[in-house]
Amino acid sequence: MLKYKLSAGMGRIVRGLVIGILAAAAIMMVGTALVAEEDDGPELAPQFTLRNLNGVEISLADYLGSVVILDFWASWCQPCTRCLPEIHALQEAYADRGAVLLLLCFDKTDDDARDYLLEHGYATENVLWGSLAAAREVKDLFGIDAVTHTFVIDRDGYIRYSGHPEKLTAEVIEPWLMAETS
Repeated sequence: MLKYKLSAGMGRIVRGLVIGILAAAAIMMVGTALVAEEDDGPELAPQFTLRNLNGVEISLADYLGSVVILDFWASWCQPCTRCLPEIHALQEAYADRGAVLLLLCFDKTDDDARDYLLEHGYATENVLWGSLAAAREVKDLFGIDAVTHTFVIDRDGYIRYSGHPEKLTAEVIEPWLMAETS
């Protein structure tokens, strides 16, 4: 291994450069964190229309006035199927207060989704598919990278929760169930 001996002056210059680079990186990280913390308020949910598994066109706009739990889901996705009973139970617990559940399906065919849902005792009229390409377009509208993602959209169409369905609890959804449309 080669070793280089720096003169005292050169060592100070290298140390100064390293400290300067580290300081610049720290300033950039703090600046990015400050920008990320800015909150311009809730974001309006992108609008879309897809067919459900029964062939009926469903638009997100049809549910203005309701609190929508929009779950991006697939029968081949183990985290999705693991969360499905809880997300259905949450919606059912608050159905009388205006909560509705829409599942946006990422199965390759509508038959794959339908078969899974019927086999496990779920309804199909709230499951949106249209086609895999159409489902991917909606995923892109919402800016998510993968399935196993859930949104809560308030009565006025604003996104109030965006995250993993396991973190969607009664405490998260209840404030929006109490709020009336403006």
